[in-house]
Amino acid sequence: MQGMKLHSGVALIEVAEPWLLTEIENDAELEPFLGLRLSDRCIAIQAQAIPDVTRRLQALGHMPKVLD
Repeated sequence: MQGMKLHSGVALIEVAEPWLLTEIENDAELEPFLGLRLSDRCIAIQAQAIPDVTRRLQALGHMPKVLD
């Protein structure tokens, strides 16, 4: 299992298009909550920031779906 990392206490944002993730990463209000970009369509965020991130995405006109 070389090179494998296990993280706890994180959530993920997954988008349909890579350009959208770049837009999210470039938003100054979301930047403090963002963690490691895991792929061209997925990024880790702080789990406790889900409500803040959801509100900001809605303010930007996105319709986030929060899954447990």
